[in-house]
Amino acid sequence: MLGSIAKLLELYPDAKVVIEPSSDPHNYNFLISGQWVTIKKDHLSNREKFLLSLVSQDNNNKSINNQWWNFLVHESDKIPAEKINVRVLQFEVQKLESDDRANEWLSVFEDTFDDVVDSFWINKYTGILIEKETNANMDKLEVQRMIELVDSDFYTKSHVYVGQFWPVNDKLPNIFDMERQLFHKSLEMKERVNNLSTVILDFLIEQNLKNTDMFKSLKGKIDIDSKTTQMINTLYKCDSNLAKTSKMLFLHRNTLLYRMEKFHEQTGFDLKDRDDLVLCFLLLK
Repeated sequence: MLGSIAKLLELYPDAKVVIEPSSDPHNYNFLISGQWVTIKKDHLSNREKFLLSLVSQDNNNKSINNQWWNFLVHESDKIPAEKINVRVLQFEVQKLESDDRANEWLSVFEDTFDDVVDSFWINKYTGILIEKETNANMDKLEVQRMIELVDSDFYTKSHVYVGQFWPVNDKLPNIFDMERQLFHKSLEMKERVNNLSTVILDFLIEQNLKNTDMFKSLKGKIDIDSKTTQMINTLYKCDSNLAKTSKMLFLHRNTLLYRMEKFHEQTGFDLKDRDDLVLCFLLLK
């Protein structure tokens, strides 16, 4: 416990060095010099949590030799692939007993996806999987069902953050910076599998995302005309009640459902899902 960890324990006497991340929801975990440290959340401000996560991330970057990772964390300007859209799934897995077991877990996890571009461990407990966008990608619920089966087979406890699909270009590293923060935020939540829609409201309380590359890109991705705007606003005001919404819009219920399905196909956001609806409502502001 020399160097960085010793200095950290001087600043936070209540912090503890542990073998693996604490599962207590009241604790905050971060990795320093290959060692997990845990501290009570109420002993840290939001700014301190963020700074500690950056220290942890920087510490990990040094030992990873991967072109995708180097690009995503601003270590390299070389774009690994062009003319494709990808999403990054970030995961934390607890209770893996060895490196061989971790590699076996990752192999099974990777095999459940059809178009994996790359996957690798960042450290002993966390890793990422990069997936190409196709017509057959799993949604959050399907990922959740899959991870439950994997955890059942391996007796592990996993958290997954499912990123959005983005073009592979020079904006992606900045967007990934934001998704890293959202991933850390998702580890504090009850659900094991999260995405932008499930994390964003809690995160917005602490951060202002409106001027970030992520939100600008996301808003540009959605073609919102006056009819779509009216539909989203009315659905939100009617608390997702389709009968009430269709009545207020003077639409047949089937017409409303058709427009919602078309919007889902075009954007990937399901307006029948409350979290997706709230995210789209926020994007209109």
